[in-house]
Amino acid sequence: MAAIRKSGGMVPYFWQGTIVDPKDDSFAEHLAVHRFRTIENAASEEVSVGWVTPADPTGDNFGPEDLDGGIGTWLRLRIDKKSMPMKWLQIHRDAAEKARGKKLSAKERRELKDDLMDQLLPRVLPTITLIDALLFEERKTVLLFATSNSAKEAFTKLFFESFSIQLEPADPLKSGMRSDLSEDEKRSLERVNPIRWPNSTVEDGGKQSRAPIGGPRASATTAATSPSDDEPLMAEEIEIETQSPTEDQE
Repeated sequence: MAAIRKSGGMVPYFWQGTIVDPKDDSFAEHLAVHRFRTIENAASEEVSVGWVTPADPTGDNFGPEDLDGGIGTWLRLRIDKKSMPMKWLQIHRDAAEKARGKKLSAKERRELKDDLMDQLLPRVLPTITLIDALLFEERKTVLLFATSNSAKEAFTKLFFESFSIQLEPADPLKSGMRSDLSEDEKRSLERVNPIRWPNSTVEDGGKQSRAPIGGPRASATTAATSPSDDEPLMAEEIEIETQSPTEDQE
């Protein structure tokens, strides 16, 4: 059996609702509707995204037996991309400008690029990326073995198009809430979960620092109004320190 392709990391996702049973033929049919389609000879398409199986990277065949990942259902996404080498565009642009004896206008450069894409793109071989994921239907969990934004976006979009299910990226709080904790433990987990402000921003020449609500760096405005250790800090009780650039350097 082929090995699952790992690209340096893993991202877990959860979903709500129900999904087609992966052991049922209809699950493979859902994948086949959004299967990968080649752009090897395409004159205009630059990107193709779709499902394939570990047994068939072309996307032409699907079956429940091809999706058996042992402990879970093995999904594989294929992304093909074509890109015109910039050197080719520059060479043709230089030749056109030399023949005319002047620089091309912006409109003429766009038209030249479009013409070259129509002529040369079918001759360009696409780069191929294969991305794997393991789906656990009973746990309503998917483990995506890729961490880049483009891979995550492509996978979650294709998953939604295939099953009408919105995937939710997991975080420590969501993972804990889905575990076998008691109700009291879950309430405690919600209470201690920090709510962080966005990253540092510059406003009116000053630097606004991060300040997590309920986190260890949060400070009460006054000692008298400081909440007890078992109570989360509220937004109005947080003091955001502002420093000038001079103070920050010191």
